[in-house]
Amino acid sequence: MTRFLVFLIAAYVIYYLVKNSLKSKAPERDARRHQDKKADVVTTRLKEIAYVFYSATKDGDACDVCMSLDGRHMLPNHKLFHTIKPPHAGCKNPNGCRCTLVYVTRDEEGSGEIESLLKRYGGMCDRRTLDKVRKG
Repeated sequence: MTRFLVFLIAAYVIYYLVKNSLKSKAPERDARRHQDKKADVVTTRLKEIAYVFYSATKDGDACDVCMSLDGRHMLPNHKLFHTIKPPHAGCKNPNGCRCTLVYVTRDEEGSGEIESLLKRYGGMCDRRTLDKVRKG
């Protein structure tokens, strides 16, 4: 009878351990699946964006970094795009960085032309360069 009780307790402990190990792996799989889905959404949205326009607040408080980036157009996969996202920490404005990125989608008028010009110029250029190329 004692052997039966020991065997029953051992079986229950093994069952409990296996059940909990399977439970702990399920959330990891769900979390991984959620991350993959989130990455797909971001990739899809980036595919819809033709280019990004950097817009600084042009008042007396705007710092030199913000003013130098003002009017820059860049492709969403440009390496600088990921490092300058406003509000950036290096801004010297006493009120804090008030710059913004304007996302232009592929379905907006003229976005395809500007996107192709940006690809020709390495993924980034300013407004004056774009105007010269379009007029000339």
